[in-house]
Amino acid sequence: MSRNKILNFFIGTPAYNEDKDYSDYASLTGPLNMFFSMCLLLHTCYLVVFSLFNIKMLQLFDGTSVILYATFVILLKYFKGSWLPCTLLTVFELFLHQICSIAFFGLSSGFQYLMIPLIFMTVFIRKDGKFIRALRSAIIFLASIAFIFMIIYFNDYRPQYHLPYEASTFLLIVNCSMSFLITAIYTSRVFYSVDEKRSRLDESVTEKDNAIENMQNKIIIGFANIIEARDGNTGKHVKRTSEYVEALVKELKRNGDFDDILTEQYMHDTMLSAPLHDIGKITIPDAILQKPGRLTQKEFETIKNHTVNGKKIIEESMADIEDSEFLKVAKSVALYHHECWDGSGYPYGVEGEEIPLCARIMTIADYFDALVAKRAYKDALPTSVVFENIKEQRGKKFDPTVTDAFLRIREQIDEIAKANAD
Repeated sequence: MSRNKILNFFIGTPAYNEDKDYSDYASLTGPLNMFFSMCLLLHTCYLVVFSLFNIKMLQLFDGTSVILYATFVILLKYFKGSWLPCTLLTVFELFLHQICSIAFFGLSSGFQYLMIPLIFMTVFIRKDGKFIRALRSAIIFLASIAFIFMIIYFNDYRPQYHLPYEASTFLLIVNCSMSFLITAIYTSRVFYSVDEKRSRLDESVTEKDNAIENMQNKIIIGFANIIEARDGNTGKHVKRTSEYVEALVKELKRNGDFDDILTEQYMHDTMLSAPLHDIGKITIPDAILQKPGRLTQKEFETIKNHTVNGKKIIEESMADIEDSEFLKVAKSVALYHHECWDGSGYPYGVEGEEIPLCARIMTIADYFDALVAKRAYKDALPTSVVFENIKEQRGKKFDPTVTDAFLRIREQIDEIAKANAD
């Protein structure tokens, strides 16, 4: 039991890694603890060898190293410190230690020692993709080979302390081999820990982004439902039109229509904007919005303003949203969803491809629902009649390509209408 405790003290992960307030240190304190412990063991062996040969300077050097590493192990085990100074100290210690220890064996210092911090710096290369992982491994491998090659072939051997040839050669091999073994284990553990932490962080960010987007969608739909309630409708209109738009967008994409426009982002923004198409109705008086009979020309002109007002509301109320592409689509849907392919719509009477695609999609979805749903001023029409009406309006009120796609998914549209009937 006591042996396990001793081993755990020297090579176990410091207990405070489990402390949620210090979780940021967990990716480095474990590898650092192992690194310091292995260096402590290595320099203890060196100290014994140099003591046998009675070389005072090297005894002093390695005695200091043993004390230094033992102090590091104890401090790291019990004190919660910032990971950045610990890492910088480790890199500096390794860099300086290699120069000093090799110099004691008679090898001049040189460019090769820059390979050591280079290996440590690769920890900042993310592991995303096979090419990046291969690149990181290649840098580590080539830096290690370069270090060993330059140590052997580009240094003058001028020993300051005379050891038997066998002992000197043995210590040189052990020193270089163990130093790189320790470095390799340390960096691999750091890579694993940091990569794991990055993965968890990426997952956490994705989850939060999804949660924020879901909340945003609910707020948008809730706001749209309130507006529709003023029009005498239930929230089913918002739900139905949104589902029509989603089904239509996916059909257009499936059929290869508008490939240059229908990116994943554009599809997402169009579907998200659908509930906001009538947001401008909040500015229309109830007397006009809920009038059971036919509107006068003046009242109809007032109704038309909901498109321009809708664009203005989105512009002003969502000005701080960073997603400029979503805002562009949302404003287009609100402003142009009553425009017609032949130019007979409002508010501007634009025609054809001058009307943004997102609005042309919204137009047919909104029109279909307006006819199949019961309103204060009219009865609901059978879907079969509405589909025939839409077919007749192909190339007039509606974009021909969008119309064809809508008619291809007739059964799906029917199911949505029935499932969400008022």
